[in-house]
Amino acid sequence: MPSVGPALFLIACYTLAVQLLTGTLLAWLGPIWLWRATLVAEAGFLVGLIAYLKRFDPYILGLRSVTWAEGIQVVLWFQAIAFVSDAAILWLVPSALVDDYLAQFQPATTSEWAALAAVAAGAAPVIEELLFRGLLLAALRYRFGVAWAIVGSTGLFALAHLEWVQILAALPLGLMLGAYVARGGSLYVTAAAHVLGNGFSFLGLKYSGIPWISADWYPSDLEGALALLSAVALFGRFLRRYPVV
Repeated sequence: MPSVGPALFLIACYTLAVQLLTGTLLAWLGPIWLWRATLVAEAGFLVGLIAYLKRFDPYILGLRSVTWAEGIQVVLWFQAIAFVSDAAILWLVPSALVDDYLAQFQPATTSEWAALAAVAAGAAPVIEELLFRGLLLAALRYRFGVAWAIVGSTGLFALAHLEWVQILAALPLGLMLGAYVARGGSLYVTAAAHVLGNGFSFLGLKYSGIPWISADWYPSDLEGALALLSAVALFGRFLRRYPVV
């Protein structure tokens, strides 16, 4: 059975050490290699994490098989909530804060865009699902029970994103995915949902002018209010099916 201490240590390694390694590579190679350096660091961490997790029962970590119908339904549910909650955040958060955040994600070359895509829609979501909805959720559930496991893993998942905009976006989605896995769902499904969601976010950074997707799209008051109401309704319905407590 996973323990809380090692789980927290690996999360700390991911949020801090991987960034330090990226910074070291960046200082050595130069700023044009930012996302390639990040990809190298995250790929190395992912390989080590998978090797470590092999000592545990996959079922305990949430690596369970589910029907295709359930998997597709949860993935689409996740993406629908992601769309409307992101729109609500863009509506509620000051545009200057969003612009400062987005300025960090503007690669200068094609290879850097490809590296960012591999990080955002590949290594990062898989690592986060294994760490937060796999290892940490199982450890907290064994020690403190289901409700505390869901809340604790969600809180740490959000804080690990470090930036306020990402923290706000990660809270409802982390709670939803944590509740799903804790209530018998599959980590394979949450990983697929996380990859797809991050993939749309990457497209929003890369391409402008696409409503509900592009990072430069700002909802009107009507669109923002409708998005917020839709997010609350979809999120509430999901948690009625996969409750926290």
